[in-house]
Amino acid sequence: MRRTGLFKVVALLLALLLLAVVWRLVVRKTDQGEVIQGNLRSIAWGDVQKFLQNPGDLHLWADALEASAAYYDKQPPGELYKFGAQVAIPAAAMAKGCRDLAAQARKGSPNDLFRHLAAHYRIHASVGRDGQGDVLVTGYYEPLLTGSLQRSEKFRFPLYRRPEDLLDVDLGAWFDDLKGRRLVARMDNSHLQPYFDRTEIDQGGRLANRGLELAWVEDSIALFFLQIQGSGRILLPDGSQMRVGYDGANGRPYRAIGGYMLKEGMLQKSNVSLQSIRAWLQAHPEQMNQVLQQNPSYVFFRPQEGGPFGNIQVPLTPGYSIATDHREFPKGAPALLVSRWPRFAHKTGEEIAAWEPIQRLVVNQDTGGAIRGPGRVDWFMGFGPEAERVAGVMKPDQAALYFIVPKLEP
Repeated sequence: MRRTGLFKVVALLLALLLLAVVWRLVVRKTDQGEVIQGNLRSIAWGDVQKFLQNPGDLHLWADALEASAAYYDKQPPGELYKFGAQVAIPAAAMAKGCRDLAAQARKGSPNDLFRHLAAHYRIHASVGRDGQGDVLVTGYYEPLLTGSLQRSEKFRFPLYRRPEDLLDVDLGAWFDDLKGRRLVARMDNSHLQPYFDRTEIDQGGRLANRGLELAWVEDSIALFFLQIQGSGRILLPDGSQMRVGYDGANGRPYRAIGGYMLKEGMLQKSNVSLQSIRAWLQAHPEQMNQVLQQNPSYVFFRPQEGGPFGNIQVPLTPGYSIATDHREFPKGAPALLVSRWPRFAHKTGEEIAAWEPIQRLVVNQDTGGAIRGPGRVDWFMGFGPEAERVAGVMKPDQAALYFIVPKLEP
Protein backbone atom coordinates (compact mmCIF):
# COMPACT_ATOMS: atom_id res chain seq x y z
CA MET A 1 0.00 0.00 0.00
CA ARG A 2 2.79 2.41 0.92
CA ARG A 3 4.65 1.60 -2.30
CA THR A 4 1.51 2.27 -4.32
CA GLY A 5 1.02 5.62 -2.61
CA LEU A 6 4.66 6.53 -3.14
CA PHE A 7 4.43 5.53 -6.80
CA LYS A 8 1.46 7.82 -7.29
CA VAL A 9 3.28 10.75 -5.73
CA VAL A 10 6.39 10.15 -7.86
CA ALA A 11 4.26 9.76 -10.99
CA LEU A 12 2.50 13.02 -10.23
CA LEU A 13 5.76 14.90 -9.68
CA LEU A 14 7.29 13.52 -12.88
CA ALA A 15 4.18 14.42 -14.87
CA LEU A 16 4.17 17.96 -13.50
CA LEU A 17 7.88 18.36 -14.22
CA LEU A 18 7.41 17.15 -17.79
CA LEU A 19 4.54 19.54 -18.36
CA ALA A 20 6.55 22.40 -16.90
CA VAL A 21 9.42 21.64 -19.28
CA VAL A 22 7.07 21.49 -22.28
CA TRP A 23 5.34 24.71 -21.24
CA ARG A 24 8.71 26.37 -20.79
CA LEU A 25 9.71 25.45 -24.35
CA VAL A 26 6.39 26.68 -25.71
CA VAL A 27 6.17 30.03 -23.91
CA ARG A 28 9.81 31.05 -23.58
CA LYS A 29 9.87 32.87 -26.92
CA THR A 30 6.75 34.85 -26.02
CA ASP A 31 8.04 35.67 -22.55
CA GLN A 32 11.29 37.04 -23.94
CA GLY A 33 9.46 38.95 -26.66
CA GLU A 34 6.30 41.01 -26.37
CA VAL A 35 5.15 39.99 -22.91
CA ILE A 36 8.21 40.83 -20.86
CA GLN A 37 10.25 43.26 -22.95
CA GLY A 38 7.76 45.16 -25.04
CA ASN A 39 4.85 46.03 -22.79
CA LEU A 40 5.85 49.51 -21.56
CA ARG A 41 7.71 52.50 -22.94
CA SER A 42 9.00 55.51 -21.05
CA ILE A 43 7.42 58.88 -21.88
CA ALA A 44 7.66 62.46 -20.60
CA TRP A 45 5.27 63.79 -17.95
CA GLY A 46 4.39 66.61 -20.30
CA ASP A 47 2.73 64.06 -22.58
CA VAL A 48 0.07 63.35 -19.95
CA GLN A 49 -0.14 66.66 -18.05
CA LYS A 50 -3.47 67.57 -19.65
CA PHE A 51 -4.97 64.30 -18.42
CA LEU A 52 -4.17 65.11 -14.80
CA GLN A 53 -6.25 68.28 -14.55
CA ASN A 54 -9.34 66.29 -13.56
CA PRO A 55 -8.10 62.88 -12.36
CA GLY A 56 -11.14 61.90 -10.27
CA ASP A 57 -11.60 61.87 -6.51
CA LEU A 58 -8.07 62.02 -5.13
CA HIS A 59 -9.20 60.82 -1.70
CA LEU A 60 -10.57 57.59 -3.19
CA TRP A 61 -7.35 57.11 -5.13
CA ALA A 62 -5.49 57.57 -1.84
CA ASP A 63 -7.63 54.84 -0.25
CA ALA A 64 -6.68 52.44 -3.05
CA LEU A 65 -3.00 53.41 -2.79
CA GLU A 66 -2.92 52.71 0.94
CA ALA A 67 -4.42 49.27 0.29
CA SER A 68 -1.60 48.55 -2.16
CA ALA A 69 0.97 49.77 0.36
CA ALA A 70 -0.40 47.24 2.85
CA TYR A 71 0.02 44.52 0.20
CA TYR A 72 3.65 45.48 -0.44
CA ASP A 73 4.35 45.49 3.30
CA LYS A 74 3.57 41.76 3.35
CA GLN A 75 6.07 40.93 0.60
CA PRO A 76 9.82 40.42 1.07
CA PRO A 77 11.30 43.96 1.01
CA GLY A 78 13.61 43.06 -1.87
CA GLU A 79 10.92 41.40 -4.00
CA LEU A 80 11.13 43.07 -7.41
CA TYR A 81 8.19 44.43 -9.40
CA LYS A 82 9.01 44.78 -13.08
CA PHE A 83 7.94 47.69 -15.25
CA GLY A 84 8.92 46.36 -18.67
CA ALA A 85 12.33 44.81 -19.25
CA GLN A 86 14.58 47.50 -17.84
CA VAL A 87 12.96 48.75 -14.62
CA ALA A 88 12.43 46.74 -11.42
CA ILE A 89 11.34 48.32 -8.13
CA PRO A 90 11.65 46.56 -4.73
CA ALA A 91 8.52 45.99 -2.68
CA ALA A 92 9.76 48.33 0.06
CA ALA A 93 10.12 51.18 -2.44
CA MET A 94 6.68 50.43 -3.91
CA ALA A 95 5.12 50.61 -0.44
CA LYS A 96 6.88 53.88 0.28
CA GLY A 97 5.82 55.31 -3.08
CA CYS A 98 2.17 54.37 -2.60
CA ARG A 99 2.05 56.00 0.84
CA ASP A 100 3.81 59.09 -0.47
CA LEU A 101 1.32 59.44 -3.33
CA ALA A 102 -1.61 58.85 -0.97
CA ALA A 103 -0.41 61.66 1.28
CA GLN A 104 -0.03 64.00 -1.68
CA ALA A 105 -3.42 63.01 -3.08
CA ARG A 106 -5.19 63.77 0.20
CA LYS A 107 -4.09 67.40 -0.14
CA GLY A 108 -6.63 67.56 -2.97
CA SER A 109 -4.70 69.66 -5.50
CA PRO A 110 -4.22 68.13 -8.98
CA ASN A 111 -1.62 70.78 -9.87
CA ASP A 112 0.48 70.15 -6.76
CA LEU A 113 0.15 66.42 -7.30
CA PHE A 114 1.38 66.74 -10.89
CA ARG A 115 4.44 68.70 -9.81
CA HIS A 116 5.21 66.07 -7.17
CA LEU A 117 4.79 63.26 -9.70
CA ALA A 118 7.07 64.94 -12.23
CA ALA A 119 9.78 65.44 -9.58
CA HIS A 120 9.76 62.02 -7.92
CA TYR A 121 8.24 59.51 -10.37
CA ARG A 122 8.51 58.33 -13.94
CA ILE A 123 5.64 57.61 -16.30
CA HIS A 124 5.51 54.56 -18.59
CA ALA A 125 2.88 53.97 -21.27
CA SER A 126 1.48 50.56 -22.15
CA VAL A 127 2.15 49.65 -25.77
CA GLY A 128 -1.45 48.47 -25.89
CA ARG A 129 -2.95 45.86 -28.17
CA ASP A 130 -1.62 47.47 -31.35
CA GLY A 131 1.88 48.48 -30.28
CA GLN A 132 0.77 52.12 -30.45
CA GLY A 133 -0.83 52.40 -27.01
CA ASP A 134 -4.49 51.59 -27.72
CA VAL A 135 -6.01 49.69 -24.80
CA LEU A 136 -9.34 47.86 -24.68
CA VAL A 137 -11.20 48.80 -21.49
CA THR A 138 -14.09 46.74 -20.15
CA GLY A 139 -15.90 46.95 -16.83
CA TYR A 140 -16.76 44.53 -14.06
CA TYR A 141 -18.86 44.75 -10.91
CA GLU A 142 -20.05 42.88 -7.83
CA PRO A 143 -23.36 41.18 -8.75
CA LEU A 144 -26.24 40.22 -6.45
CA LEU A 145 -27.88 36.80 -6.93
CA THR A 146 -30.84 35.27 -5.12
CA GLY A 147 -30.12 31.92 -3.55
CA SER A 148 -30.32 29.58 -0.59
CA LEU A 149 -28.09 27.31 1.45
CA GLN A 150 -30.51 24.45 0.70
CA ARG A 151 -31.50 23.08 -2.67
CA SER A 152 -35.13 23.49 -3.69
CA GLU A 153 -37.21 23.65 -6.85
CA LYS A 154 -36.62 27.40 -6.92
CA PHE A 155 -32.92 27.30 -6.02
CA ARG A 156 -31.44 24.44 -8.02
CA PHE A 157 -28.22 25.69 -9.60
CA PRO A 158 -25.14 24.90 -7.47
CA LEU A 159 -22.45 27.41 -6.62
CA TYR A 160 -19.38 25.23 -6.11
CA ARG A 161 -16.52 25.65 -3.71
CA ARG A 162 -13.01 24.63 -4.78
CA PRO A 163 -12.80 20.82 -5.25
CA GLU A 164 -10.26 19.00 -3.10
CA ASP A 165 -8.82 17.12 -6.11
CA LEU A 166 -7.97 20.28 -8.04
CA LEU A 167 -4.19 20.55 -8.37
CA ASP A 168 -2.84 24.06 -8.87
CA VAL A 169 0.89 24.06 -9.64
CA ASP A 170 3.09 27.16 -9.63
CA LEU A 171 5.38 26.59 -12.61
CA GLY A 172 7.57 29.46 -11.44
CA ALA A 173 8.74 27.19 -8.62
CA TRP A 174 10.36 25.02 -11.28
CA PHE A 175 11.66 27.65 -13.69
CA ASP A 176 12.25 31.35 -13.09
CA ASP A 177 11.09 32.32 -16.57
CA LEU A 178 7.68 30.78 -15.87
CA LYS A 179 7.02 32.98 -12.84
CA GLY A 180 3.34 33.83 -12.65
CA ARG A 181 2.25 30.84 -14.76
CA ARG A 182 0.24 28.01 -13.28
CA LEU A 183 -0.95 24.57 -14.29
CA VAL A 184 -4.33 23.24 -13.13
CA ALA A 185 -5.03 19.52 -13.34
CA ARG A 186 -6.36 16.42 -11.55
CA MET A 187 -5.13 12.88 -10.98
CA ASP A 188 -7.03 9.99 -12.58
CA ASN A 189 -5.64 6.51 -11.84
CA SER A 190 -2.09 7.87 -11.54
CA HIS A 191 -2.50 9.86 -14.75
CA LEU A 192 -2.48 13.65 -14.82
CA GLN A 193 -5.56 14.99 -16.63
CA PRO A 194 -6.99 18.43 -17.41
CA TYR A 195 -9.61 19.44 -14.89
CA PHE A 196 -13.28 19.06 -15.87
CA ASP A 197 -14.60 21.74 -18.23
CA ARG A 198 -17.91 23.60 -18.03
CA THR A 199 -19.84 20.97 -19.97
CA GLU A 200 -18.57 18.13 -17.79
CA ILE A 201 -19.42 20.06 -14.62
CA ASP A 202 -22.79 21.59 -15.54
CA GLN A 203 -24.17 18.90 -17.84
CA GLY A 204 -22.15 15.85 -16.82
CA GLY A 205 -22.52 16.35 -13.08
CA ARG A 206 -18.87 15.62 -12.39
CA LEU A 207 -18.92 17.64 -9.14
CA ALA A 208 -22.41 16.66 -7.98
CA ASN A 209 -22.96 14.80 -4.70
CA ARG A 210 -19.48 15.60 -3.41
CA GLY A 211 -20.54 18.13 -0.78
CA LEU A 212 -19.04 21.01 -2.75
CA GLU A 213 -22.21 23.11 -2.95
CA LEU A 214 -21.58 26.44 -1.22
CA ALA A 215 -25.09 27.64 -2.07
CA TRP A 216 -27.87 27.12 -4.58
CA VAL A 217 -29.00 29.99 -6.81
CA GLU A 218 -32.14 30.71 -8.76
CA ASP A 219 -30.71 31.85 -12.10
CA SER A 220 -28.14 29.87 -14.10
CA ILE A 221 -27.40 32.87 -16.33
CA ALA A 222 -26.67 35.03 -13.30
CA LEU A 223 -24.41 32.24 -12.00
CA PHE A 224 -22.48 32.27 -15.28
CA PHE A 225 -21.95 36.02 -15.05
CA LEU A 226 -20.93 35.71 -11.39
CA GLN A 227 -18.09 33.47 -12.55
CA ILE A 228 -16.99 36.13 -15.02
CA GLN A 229 -17.06 38.87 -12.37
CA GLY A 230 -15.15 36.73 -9.87
CA SER A 231 -17.00 37.78 -6.71
CA GLY A 232 -20.51 38.71 -5.64
CA ARG A 233 -23.27 38.48 -3.08
CA ILE A 234 -26.02 35.91 -2.54
CA LEU A 235 -29.32 37.23 -1.15
CA LEU A 236 -30.64 34.47 1.13
CA PRO A 237 -34.33 33.83 1.99
CA ASP A 238 -33.99 35.42 5.45
CA GLY A 239 -32.84 38.69 3.86
CA SER A 240 -29.18 38.32 4.78
CA GLN A 241 -26.41 38.44 2.21
CA MET A 242 -23.52 36.03 1.83
CA ARG A 243 -20.44 37.36 0.11
CA VAL A 244 -18.48 34.94 -2.07
CA GLY A 245 -15.07 35.40 -3.63
CA TYR A 246 -12.88 33.76 -6.21
CA ASP A 247 -11.13 30.59 -5.04
CA GLY A 248 -9.56 29.22 -8.19
CA ALA A 249 -10.65 27.99 -11.60
CA ASN A 250 -10.47 24.80 -13.62
CA GLY A 251 -7.54 25.98 -15.72
CA ARG A 252 -9.42 25.85 -19.01
CA PRO A 253 -9.08 28.85 -21.36
CA TYR A 254 -11.57 31.68 -21.00
CA ARG A 255 -13.59 32.22 -24.18
CA ALA A 256 -16.00 35.14 -24.40
CA ILE A 257 -19.45 33.97 -25.45
CA GLY A 258 -20.17 37.39 -26.96
CA GLY A 259 -17.75 36.68 -29.80
CA TYR A 260 -19.40 33.32 -30.47
CA MET A 261 -22.88 34.86 -30.46
CA LEU A 262 -21.73 37.55 -32.86
CA LYS A 263 -20.22 34.97 -35.20
CA GLU A 264 -23.43 32.90 -35.15
CA GLY A 265 -25.61 35.93 -35.91
CA MET A 266 -27.30 35.87 -32.51
CA LEU A 267 -26.24 39.46 -31.81
CA GLN A 268 -25.33 42.48 -33.89
CA LYS A 269 -21.86 44.01 -33.61
CA SER A 270 -23.34 47.32 -32.47
CA ASN A 271 -25.22 45.65 -29.62
CA VAL A 272 -22.90 43.31 -27.75
CA SER A 273 -23.08 43.95 -24.01
CA LEU A 274 -23.71 42.06 -20.81
CA GLN A 275 -27.32 43.18 -20.96
CA SER A 276 -27.90 42.14 -24.58
CA ILE A 277 -26.25 38.75 -24.02
CA ARG A 278 -28.41 38.10 -20.96
CA ALA A 279 -31.59 39.19 -22.76
CA TRP A 280 -30.85 36.86 -25.69
CA LEU A 281 -30.16 33.89 -23.42
CA GLN A 282 -33.37 34.51 -21.48
CA ALA A 283 -35.33 34.66 -24.74
CA HIS A 284 -33.76 31.46 -26.12
CA PRO A 285 -33.60 28.96 -23.22
CA GLU A 286 -33.35 26.03 -25.63
CA GLN A 287 -29.98 27.35 -26.88
CA MET A 288 -28.66 28.67 -23.58
CA ASN A 289 -26.52 25.66 -22.62
CA GLN A 290 -25.01 25.48 -26.10
CA VAL A 291 -23.90 29.10 -25.82
CA LEU A 292 -22.62 28.95 -22.24
CA GLN A 293 -20.59 25.83 -22.97
CA GLN A 294 -18.52 27.77 -25.51
CA ASN A 295 -16.61 29.04 -22.48
CA PRO A 296 -14.94 25.97 -20.90
CA SER A 297 -13.52 28.01 -18.00
CA TYR A 298 -15.21 27.40 -14.63
CA VAL A 299 -14.68 29.41 -11.44
CA PHE A 300 -14.94 28.19 -7.84
CA PHE A 301 -15.85 30.29 -4.80
CA ARG A 302 -15.43 30.58 -1.06
CA PRO A 303 -17.40 32.58 1.50
CA GLN A 304 -15.69 35.79 2.52
CA GLU A 305 -16.08 38.68 4.92
CA GLY A 306 -15.72 42.14 3.45
CA GLY A 307 -14.33 42.83 0.03
CA PRO A 308 -14.61 42.26 -2.79
CA PHE A 309 -10.91 41.47 -2.95
CA GLY A 310 -8.58 41.58 -5.92
CA ASN A 311 -5.68 39.27 -6.70
CA ILE A 312 -3.47 41.06 -4.13
CA GLN A 313 -6.07 40.33 -1.43
CA VAL A 314 -6.97 43.93 -0.63
CA PRO A 315 -10.49 45.40 -0.93
CA LEU A 316 -11.20 46.89 -4.34
CA THR A 317 -12.10 50.58 -4.56
CA PRO A 318 -15.03 51.19 -6.96
CA GLY A 319 -13.92 53.34 -9.87
CA TYR A 320 -10.28 53.32 -8.76
CA SER A 321 -9.19 49.67 -8.93
CA ILE A 322 -8.36 48.03 -12.24
CA ALA A 323 -7.51 44.51 -13.36
CA THR A 324 -4.71 43.78 -15.83
CA ASP A 325 -2.72 40.75 -16.94
CA HIS A 326 -0.59 39.96 -13.88
CA ARG A 327 2.13 38.57 -16.17
CA GLU A 328 2.45 41.93 -17.89
CA PHE A 329 2.20 44.61 -15.23
CA PRO A 330 3.20 44.82 -11.55
CA LYS A 331 0.58 43.99 -8.97
CA GLY A 332 -0.53 46.91 -6.82
CA ALA A 333 1.07 49.62 -8.96
CA PRO A 334 -0.46 53.11 -9.40
CA ALA A 335 -1.53 54.11 -12.88
CA LEU A 336 -3.38 56.66 -15.00
CA LEU A 337 -6.26 55.46 -17.18
CA VAL A 338 -7.41 57.67 -20.06
CA SER A 339 -10.68 56.39 -21.48
CA ARG A 340 -14.30 57.27 -22.21
CA TRP A 341 -17.41 57.02 -20.03
CA PRO A 342 -20.94 56.23 -21.24
CA ARG A 343 -23.51 58.99 -20.92
CA PHE A 344 -26.85 57.20 -21.01
CA ALA A 345 -29.80 58.55 -22.94
CA HIS A 346 -32.25 57.76 -20.13
CA LYS A 347 -32.24 57.17 -16.37
CA THR A 348 -32.77 53.48 -17.00
CA GLY A 349 -31.79 51.23 -19.88
CA GLU A 350 -28.57 50.83 -21.80
CA GLU A 351 -29.02 53.28 -24.68
CA ILE A 352 -25.90 55.45 -24.85
CA ALA A 353 -26.25 59.08 -25.89
CA ALA A 354 -22.50 59.71 -26.06
CA TRP A 355 -19.09 58.54 -24.91
CA GLU A 356 -17.43 61.29 -22.89
CA PRO A 357 -13.67 61.59 -22.18
CA ILE A 358 -12.57 60.61 -18.69
CA GLN A 359 -9.19 60.57 -16.96
CA ARG A 360 -8.78 58.60 -13.78
CA LEU A 361 -5.88 57.86 -11.46
CA VAL A 362 -6.25 54.16 -10.63
CA VAL A 363 -4.39 51.27 -8.97
CA ASN A 364 -3.65 47.85 -10.49
CA GLN A 365 -5.17 45.49 -7.90
CA ASP A 366 -6.79 42.61 -9.76
CA THR A 367 -6.56 40.27 -12.73
CA GLY A 368 -8.96 38.06 -14.70
CA GLY A 369 -9.19 35.09 -17.02
CA ALA A 370 -10.20 37.28 -19.96
CA ILE A 371 -7.58 39.95 -19.26
CA ARG A 372 -4.60 38.97 -21.38
CA GLY A 373 -1.80 41.04 -22.86
CA PRO A 374 -0.68 44.66 -22.44
CA GLY A 375 -3.74 45.98 -24.26
CA ARG A 376 -6.44 44.93 -21.77
CA VAL A 377 -7.88 46.64 -18.72
CA ASP A 378 -10.93 45.65 -16.67
CA TRP A 379 -12.26 48.55 -14.59
CA PHE A 380 -14.02 47.78 -11.30
CA MET A 381 -17.33 49.66 -11.02
CA GLY A 382 -18.58 48.52 -7.61
CA PHE A 383 -21.92 47.12 -6.43
CA GLY A 384 -25.49 47.92 -7.42
CA PRO A 385 -27.65 48.52 -10.51
CA GLU A 386 -25.69 51.52 -11.79
CA ALA A 387 -22.37 49.70 -11.44
CA GLU A 388 -23.85 46.81 -13.41
CA ARG A 389 -25.28 49.15 -16.05
CA VAL A 390 -21.95 50.89 -16.68
CA ALA A 391 -19.87 47.70 -16.52
CA GLY A 392 -22.19 45.95 -18.94
CA VAL A 393 -21.68 48.46 -21.75
CA MET A 394 -18.12 49.57 -21.03
CA LYS A 395 -16.13 49.13 -24.24
CA PRO A 396 -15.02 52.53 -25.56
CA ASP A 397 -13.33 52.84 -28.93
CA GLN A 398 -10.01 54.06 -27.57
CA ALA A 399 -8.15 54.21 -24.28
CA ALA A 400 -4.62 54.41 -22.90
CA LEU A 401 -2.90 53.18 -19.75
CA TYR A 402 0.12 54.72 -18.02
CA PHE A 403 2.00 53.33 -15.03
CA ILE A 404 3.55 55.56 -12.35
CA VAL A 405 7.02 54.35 -11.33
CA PRO A 406 8.99 55.55 -8.28
CA LYS A 407 12.43 56.99 -8.93
CA LEU A 408 14.89 54.99 -6.86
CA GLU A 409 17.10 57.01 -4.54
CA PRO A 410 20.81 56.76 -5.43
